[in-house]
Amino acid sequence: MVIKEVNLETVCGVTSKLPENTLPEVAFAGKSNVGKSSLINALMNRKSLART
Repeated sequence: MVIKEVNLETVCGVTSKLPENTLPEVAFAGKSNVGKSSLINALMNRKSLART
């Protein structure tokens, strides 16, 4: 799989307000300061896509 474009869709605290999406989704969960945002940014080759 080659990812050609990636965008931050929305930042939301209420799941009922998330946009409808037909594409597969991936979730990263874990303790603080373990590198989740850094991993996402590295995978997508973007400096600040995922924020802490």
